[in-house]
Amino acid sequence: MSSSIRAPEAGRSPRAVLAWLEDAAAGGVHLPARGGVRFVPWPQALREVRRAAAELAAAGLGPGDRVGVRGHNCYEWLVLDLALLSIGAVPVAFPVPDFAGRPNAELIAAYGLAAMFAGPESRAGEEGGPVAPLERLLDGVEVAPLAAPSAPAGPQVRVADRDVFTLAFSSGTAGKVKCLLLAWPGVAALVQAQSAAFPLRRGDRIMIALPLSTFQQRYLCYLAIRNDCDIELTTAARLIQALPLARPTIMLGPPAFFEFAETRYRNLPGRSRVRRDLLAALAIVLPAASLRLRWRRAVFRDFHRMFGGSMRLMLIGSAPVRPQMLRFFARAGFGMYQIYGMTEIGYIAWNRAGRNRPGSVGQEVYPGSVRLAADGEVLVRHDAHLCIGYEGEEPDEVAAVLRGPDLVATGDLGEWDRDGYLYLVGRKKNLLITKGGHKLQIESLEHEFCQAEGVCQAALLRDGDGLALAAFFDGDRGAARASVLGRIAQVNTRLEDELRIRRLALVEGPISADSPLLNRNLKINRAAVWDEVAGRLERLPAAPRASEE
Repeated sequence: MSSSIRAPEAGRSPRAVLAWLEDAAAGGVHLPARGGVRFVPWPQALREVRRAAAELAAAGLGPGDRVGVRGHNCYEWLVLDLALLSIGAVPVAFPVPDFAGRPNAELIAAYGLAAMFAGPESRAGEEGGPVAPLERLLDGVEVAPLAAPSAPAGPQVRVADRDVFTLAFSSGTAGKVKCLLLAWPGVAALVQAQSAAFPLRRGDRIMIALPLSTFQQRYLCYLAIRNDCDIELTTAARLIQALPLARPTIMLGPPAFFEFAETRYRNLPGRSRVRRDLLAALAIVLPAASLRLRWRRAVFRDFHRMFGGSMRLMLIGSAPVRPQMLRFFARAGFGMYQIYGMTEIGYIAWNRAGRNRPGSVGQEVYPGSVRLAADGEVLVRHDAHLCIGYEGEEPDEVAAVLRGPDLVATGDLGEWDRDGYLYLVGRKKNLLITKGGHKLQIESLEHEFCQAEGVCQAALLRDGDGLALAAFFDGDRGAARASVLGRIAQVNTRLEDELRIRRLALVEGPISADSPLLNRNLKINRAAVWDEVAGRLERLPAAPRASEE
């Protein structure tokens, strides 16, 4: 039976965002840069959105017209998105790296666009016509839309009869890009659910650093406007430098957004770490939870300053989270909670204050909406999913994920505990099944290698006669190598011959947030990792075969 989600009145149209913007008075957009922070209050943003909307309409754009947006995060990106929603046009948000090298004319034809607004990194000089410079939006709309856009090249497969308000793209660990058709009612319901689960305050500052082409980031902008909060808008490449300037109170992101602090902690001299941990442990003698939290924050004050010094809520997800990271941030007095979501659905489960079980991804966002299939796959059934179909995918591929208007198969494998907390154990496609029928999760094995000395990230790759390991480390190479080899020997004793780890690439330095080895959601892109390390994989000494042990 499907969970019925009561959407608010705002569920009827994305123009609700403009109504929220009209009511917003205290917040605005902060744009951290080397010279300081530029601030645009919401009333000014509203005026600029209205002006851009009028100019877009005067140029001939209107309801249902598809308009591409292709550029790095900037204030103009946000204004254009809101202006397009206000006139009923359909923003098509192209991730810059995923479409690198493809001409704008090709994308206009392939996706049936009336126009494209592209940043300088996504244009071949001054293209003109239906291609407009995104960065000059506020100087006046310079676009000549196509009067009769071509039909989209790819087949469109829908599972629900709802209006599409935007097209977004998602990419997984394999790097394949999919075009999603998104409907507004699920967005409105999610804004309502998140505002109740994580009450926001005027004065809160929400960090936006992943690309705005990632729908989750645009959703966070709508959430901020709905609650009259501030947006701190930057890019993943500039995040660490922007944090002290932006001083956000709320940040949602993948582990890569937070790992730099834990890495710095791990690189402290041993005595310094022990001393700090002992001081933090003294919080247990304090009578009130608020006092214990204040004590831990004081002990780790310098780490809080790395995030601007005002952070009160960290939501972490999108990729596996190492348990030691969660323990470090809890010990340091940060309010970090692991959450779970999917572009097709929105948030599926979350931990929160008073209902937090580290290691789990929390309890259901919509009670009764999540169940496990016989093979452990996480299935989500309710009537407020974000995605109502795909474009450019074959029907059987769509049916494997969208199994009806209200049922989505996530591809993740999970387990429940007795209190209704969900634990993810890996991806269904990453399940290794040996000739003897044993099942192993690649992600679980990767977690083990992240316990090796100095190892920040690990990726196991299929490699002909077995597996290959790419281990990214920070610190002493010799110590990291010895620790990794020791763990490989341990792991290989549990693997049958055809799945043993036979080759290793030890790569210096953690994977940075702007690395091409990560997709735009900062998950490891295994295909890109293979291309990077294939030439430097060293063959390890042969281990005894199982029959010889």
